[in-house]
Amino acid sequence: MTTKLTPDEAIDIAYDIFLEMAGENLDPADILLFNLQFEERGAVEMVETSDNWADEIGTLIDPDAFAEVWVGLINEHDEMDDVFARFLISHEAENREYHVIWKE
Repeated sequence: MTTKLTPDEAIDIAYDIFLEMAGENLDPADILLFNLQFEERGAVEMVETSDNWADEIGTLIDPDAFAEVWVGLINEHDEMDDVFARFLISHEAENREYHVIWKE
């Protein structure tokens, strides 16, 4: 049986990947916005794993086998209204598979 990632672990992994890959995957204007706004409005949150990933990545996944983490900016209502990346991260430590959907 696989031990599930804690929210903190999932968030740490997603944020590390985000920092590593954002430069290649986000528009320079979005990177600038993120860097300027992150301290004040930035958020990295584990959310309920959605079941529409098959549409996004073309393969069926077991939502229970993955954590979903969003990286973005929150508005004054504490809602993440600007999502820069959505991560799907496997709970398996031996095979830490992940998928990312970047803001277009």
